[in-house]
Amino acid sequence: MAKNSINFLIDHIDPLGQGVFKKHDQIYFIPKTLPGERGQAEIIKSKKNIHFCRLVKIEDSSSCRIDPICPHFTECPGCHFLHTTYEDELKFKAESFKRMLAPIGSPEFDVIEAPERTGYRNRVQLHYHKRSQSLGFIKALQNRILEVPECKIFKSDLKPSFDELYRNKSKYLKKSKRPKGHVELYHRGDDEIKVSWDTRYASDGFTQVNEQMNKKLLECVSNALKDQHPKSTLDLFGGDGNLSRSIDGETFHIDMYPFERKDNFISLDLSEEESLAQFSTVVGNQEFDLFIVDPPRAGFKHLNAWVKKFAPKTLLYVSCHPQTMIRDIRQLEMPYKILETKLLDLFPSTFHFEAMTVIRFK
Repeated sequence: MAKNSINFLIDHIDPLGQGVFKKHDQIYFIPKTLPGERGQAEIIKSKKNIHFCRLVKIEDSSSCRIDPICPHFTECPGCHFLHTTYEDELKFKAESFKRMLAPIGSPEFDVIEAPERTGYRNRVQLHYHKRSQSLGFIKALQNRILEVPECKIFKSDLKPSFDELYRNKSKYLKKSKRPKGHVELYHRGDDEIKVSWDTRYASDGFTQVNEQMNKKLLECVSNALKDQHPKSTLDLFGGDGNLSRSIDGETFHIDMYPFERKDNFISLDLSEEESLAQFSTVVGNQEFDLFIVDPPRAGFKHLNAWVKKFAPKTLLYVSCHPQTMIRDIRQLEMPYKILETKLLDLFPSTFHFEAMTVIRFK
């Protein structure tokens, strides 16, 4: 066995969908494995007693293992659970979420599953490297691009444009003025496909990538607020008003970029501490019964200051990165009660999922 190889026995799955093996004081993370599996892995990167590995072979497989439907799965960094059933995938996610929730009292939560495990994304971003003529997903640990011409994750509406990119890859990369970059395909509805080269992600405005699960998310929001009857709502990181458009009463929207819905829209960078003072000068003594918060993965580290300033009765927090949601909730100084928590699987086949927590301030 090579010097940088190990024999492993997987103990559990971590929040990133990786199998975890521990030996003495050393911890090894091995993607594409399942609890109870034995095999060999190659260490790709190490930091002190932490080792990131690549699966070499499975010698004793789990009864939960199935054949993945995607030919790229073994090497691809995009999906993490196609080697097991969707039922087991949801179980692993629920176990991770349960561990995450411990710092805020381990509230009970519902799991909202997705109707489709693949073929759901309305937006996909591919990276390219002109010199190597590579187009696909980045394998960060190996610093290379993996080509994925048979990818199964995006909607069928995107397939003609996706296939066209790969068919005429050389022509498109030759036109690019950059040695490396990315291209984004976005199905905007009404059969319109937008292709954007080297622009920021979701350059024409953020939307949820899973339309069917977004409908379920909106149903959860509506049910959670059906007895609240807010007279005024502050929609922080509001985007196009996805979460607040069906809520009665006056709504103010805050985000970085303007969207089609411009009523009471204020462009602010909520990651900046001074954004609170800037907003306060606009609304004066305006009161808000409801806060809706749906931040990017970094979360909303200034949430406590905004809550102290405007003293909402209810907070509905939706997050694509539950750890930062929990961090933000832990910082709240006003007494509160958690009314409900949900795990919504907006990103099946991957380790990502959406979380929703509804809080009533006392």
